[in-house]
Amino acid sequence: MRPVFKIIIAYEIVFFLFWNILYYSSSDIENWFEAEILTAIYTVLSTMILGFTFIYVIYISAKITGILDKVKSLKDPRKNF
Repeated sequence: MRPVFKIIIAYEIVFFLFWNILYYSSSDIENWFEAEILTAIYTVLSTMILGFTFIYVIYISAKITGILDKVKSLKDPRKNF
């Protein structure tokens, strides 16, 4: 599996857990979801795309500057034992 897909899957899991914690907490967010479902859908989707864009910008910036290649070329110190 490619690293980008791993990042996307990890992000989706974190996002899902975050929204479940919000939904099941005692913050009356479930009433807000029931009253304004379109606003809730927009908020959920915009939060997802904002997080994905943030991670993607960091990834592309690291790739362009060469930091990603430097990190990949590092030796794993655990394998020298």
